Amino acid sequence: MKNALLSTALGAVLTVSLVNGASAESKENSLTQNQKNKYYKQYSVIIDTINKDHPEADLELVTKKDFKKSDWVTPKSFKRIAEDRVGLEFEPSFNVSAKAAVSKSKTKTINAQGTSVGIAITGLFDTALRESAGRQFFSDVNSVTSKDTSSKGKWTQSGYSTVMIDGGRTYDISVGGKFSSNGVISTHNIPVEFYCSETGVVS
Repeated sequence: MKNALLSTALGAVLTVSLVNGASAESKENSLTQNQKNKYYKQYSVIIDTINKDHPEADLELVTKKDFKKSDWVTPKSFKRIAEDRVGLEFEPSFNVSAKAAVSKSKTKTINAQGTSVGIAITGLFDTALRESAGRQFFSDVNSVTSKDTSSKGKWTQSGYSTVMIDGGRTYDISVGGKFSSNGVISTHNIPVEFYCSETGVVS
């Protein structure tokens, strides 16, 4: 008899507990449109406040129509979620080094007294990771060399000039030199551009 009463009582407790749990969950996920409007206004204030306290966060609030059923949480829970997002950092999907020396060659063609001559220009660059942008940029030019690839005469480099553009993504370079062939020397300035990809590959 005692076992039967105990079993009945325990069943009643579990039933009440499950009903209360279901009611709580149903209540949380069944907000009226008016309640959602109030929550959304509070969400907006929370996002604005966090952005003021953490300018680098630049958080945005999803439009109301794009909120999923599970997204409608209490403003207190929403604030905790938003604050946690401020400290979230994504690892870049590419491997970068803090600093690297990269060499790249490009061949340009000059016309010397009707003769087409290929000049290979090689730049040795330093690239560095700019954490705020999450990518590599040029940081310096170590050297620029050039040579004749056509064996049609003699190329002598006299100097070069460099200009970094596009916020460090591009180096605009001009290589000066003299080409000697068949007893005639001509002076040339050869323009060439090198580009740094987000992973530090120079092309």
